Amino acid sequence: MNKSQLEEETIERFRIYLSQDRKLTFGITDRDVVVNPDSKENFDYQLQNENGQKVAVELFRMVEKEEDLAKSKVWHKVTGFLKEAIKKKGLKGYLIYTPQFFVKKSEMEAYAKKMADVVEKGIKDNPTADEFVHEGFKFHKVPSFEAISLSYSEGARSVDSRGTATISFASKLPKKNKQVDIADHERILLVINWSFFVDSRAVIKALSSFDFEQFKNVDKIFFESKQGEFSLVYDRVVIESIKTQTKIENPQTLELLIQYLIHQLNDKNKRAFDYIKTIGSSVGNLDWLLDNEAKENLVHYGTVLLDKDLIQDAMWIVRMLKSDLNPNPTGENDLDDPEGKHNYHMRVIKNEDVKNITTVRGHLCWLMSRIISKNKPEYYTEILNIIQRYISEENLYIRIQATYPLTEFVVRKKAIKNQDETSFNWDQRERDVVRSIPLKMLRDNAEYSRVQESLLHIFDKFRDLNETEAEEVLKTLIATGDENVLHDLAALVPYFALFRKNDFPEDGLFNGDSFVAILKEQIVNGKMSMKTSLAWHLWKIMEQRLLPYENIKEYLVLFWKDDYDYQTASSFGLIFEQLAILAPDDAKMFFEKMVALLKKHIQLTPPPPHQWWIHGTEAVIGLFVSEPDRLISLVKDLKEIWIMGIVYVGDLSTIFGTYQVVANQDRQRVKIEFMKLYEEMKKLNIHIQPVDWTK
Repeated sequence: MNKSQLEEETIERFRIYLSQDRKLTFGITDRDVVVNPDSKENFDYQLQNENGQKVAVELFRMVEKEEDLAKSKVWHKVTGFLKEAIKKKGLKGYLIYTPQFFVKKSEMEAYAKKMADVVEKGIKDNPTADEFVHEGFKFHKVPSFEAISLSYSEGARSVDSRGTATISFASKLPKKNKQVDIADHERILLVINWSFFVDSRAVIKALSSFDFEQFKNVDKIFFESKQGEFSLVYDRVVIESIKTQTKIENPQTLELLIQYLIHQLNDKNKRAFDYIKTIGSSVGNLDWLLDNEAKENLVHYGTVLLDKDLIQDAMWIVRMLKSDLNPNPTGENDLDDPEGKHNYHMRVIKNEDVKNITTVRGHLCWLMSRIISKNKPEYYTEILNIIQRYISEENLYIRIQATYPLTEFVVRKKAIKNQDETSFNWDQRERDVVRSIPLKMLRDNAEYSRVQESLLHIFDKFRDLNETEAEEVLKTLIATGDENVLHDLAALVPYFALFRKNDFPEDGLFNGDSFVAILKEQIVNGKMSMKTSLAWHLWKIMEQRLLPYENIKEYLVLFWKDDYDYQTASSFGLIFEQLAILAPDDAKMFFEKMVALLKKHIQLTPPPPHQWWIHGTEAVIGLFVSEPDRLISLVKDLKEIWIMGIVYVGDLSTIFGTYQVVANQDRQRVKIEFMKLYEEMKKLNIHIQPVDWTK
């Protein structure tokens, strides 16, 4: 019976914990208790309480690879000395990631003193830097630190805490199961954590994937993450409950059960879903599933069910969670978020980005989208009723999430056949309701730009709006003045101006005149996000040849009516490439206009240096070679802009190289003029891009 100090101290901590937790005093009544005389298998400690109940406890350490464990021991010993040496130097205010140390035990203290000198020099050499690297140490300045904090190198390795725990249990459980093979005892494995990155959650996550039918002797597993901090990470009652689909009443065991369900659902374990469905159906609710992550994972599992066409099971999830209080329907902070750090309703009010999918009902909206896409109208009435409630509740985040299943309905509001040509029979009254909801949301949420932004993906699919409806949509969304809304709305403005009149003939005539006026007004006076996005969409129309160029030209002219705008010019780079193919003369005209406006603009309002560049130079410059004087004039303007030193005008070898393809009778004259311009530029910058003048 030769127990180590570590073992004795650990079992004493556990004895105290168990006594306090169970309100019964336990004592250590035996050590190294043999359970198999032939193999000499034994467990470490026998505990017994005042009622005579016996507990078999077997210890094992949770460690990483022996090599990693050895390295971590060296690191801790060296950093212990290093901290002392740094403290003596009076250094403070940094978080420092160290390299791995390779040093003999006898040399550690001296080595640490040398490393302290390295740290001191790094700080001295970089007094103003917030982050820097010096001789393998990475420094992060943290003025609030009253000391120096040392940590492993950021890039030393990736950490898989679940994997570490899984490997450890996979190697130890078979033997440990044999060591606690004893009757009339509660059989406990006590895991001592010697791994830096493993916590109780990682252990539960690992154990949730094990088949404990192979380890029937193990009743419970406790995990000591830090000295004196014990967590129950496995209880056979939990596994048996899931297996037999029986309800658990004990609060502590229920908490562990829910943790197992969280991870098993995440691992797409059908047994976890079956358990939740059985118990939920029995009690009529999921109020007992006291964890939002568990409910979110249950919703995620619904997509697995849909992949197997188990729509009824997916609908069971919808029915059970449609009225869940996460998020709070009133928009107030959730019970588990009293400070409102995750109150997305308030973020919408503050016009913050809320594109991430979160909360139980937020995820549920996406599950309903998937169910709708299965094209089974028999479920639509129920889902539509839920959506109508969601779009009217006070929580603006849920209003946004409800737009996603609503989009799936909008896509189908005119459908009469499935993809396989079978009939798609959906009640016309519900189709009419679906048609009315986006417009209602538009009116109800006029003051909430983020909700209006979310409506855009509906209206992108809702293009059979009549003139009155379309005008209301465009004007309401333009009135938000929100850059994100305007950027995405730009796709619809040219559609209703140029294309809608030819679509949906069964709905009657559509007069696009008022929408042409809106398009022109937005090009000339719209906000920058709208103008630049409109330029991109007009380029796309050109690139895909959706309309004859002559139908688009009048709108391109408007972009360069008054002043130069860099962001519009950026979008025009692609347009110049198309113009060079479709209308070379117009390409030259627009480019000259843009350059002239740019020249005037930077004389009056110089832009920040090293940010602007002229888009389209390489695509257009070659079009001028048939007009030498015009070419020379343009290059002079580019030279003058270049001399100002703040705008990149294009590839100089391409610009000046155009002389080579000028007609023979003018080539030499153009070359001489170009060489003069180039020499002026070279006097200002001897490192200017070289040009081949030999041709």
